[in-house]
Amino acid sequence: MKTPRRNILAILDNAVRWTGIPARVADDMSGAPDRKHRPLRWIPIWMIAFSCTLFILSLAWPPALDMVAITVSFMGSIAAIAPGIHICGPLGKSSLEDDEREAALRKDSFLFCFGLLTLLNCVGQLLLMSLSHLQNWQTAQSVFVAASAFMLNLTLFGCLPTLYASWNMPQLPKE
Repeated sequence: MKTPRRNILAILDNAVRWTGIPARVADDMSGAPDRKHRPLRWIPIWMIAFSCTLFILSLAWPPALDMVAITVSFMGSIAAIAPGIHICGPLGKSSLEDDEREAALRKDSFLFCFGLLTLLNCVGQLLLMSLSHLQNWQTAQSVFVAASAFMLNLTLFGCLPTLYASWNMPQLPKE
């Protein structure tokens, strides 16, 4: 029995397939979502909810924040986790690697975030100044409110663009 003769092109094709480069090129060109920078739809919501809870507690129930160590550790954990959410989210990669759709999504998400933060800070500063004057806040409560408002701003700035981009990214159909 005669074995079929393999020509030189088939041998070269097999040698190239053995290196694994064609599979990498096919994965890069397939448009499959990057596993490192995937949509994060629920984790940023939890971080924003925790920061809002801290801010509301500092406004409504100041004795709950008398435990300084717990409050500072909670603020520190939020400050440590928020940048990680941004890095793992869809906007975590360099903007130089973006295509047109990703660049538009990045622009829209940051414009939404900056617009919302501007609105909240403009209204919030007037509201907090009025509350502190009308309720005769002590210095400690003013410091806690200012610190929790700062943490809320940092959390919103770190998580809101990721949240907006994650919810506006098209979902792949489940196979």
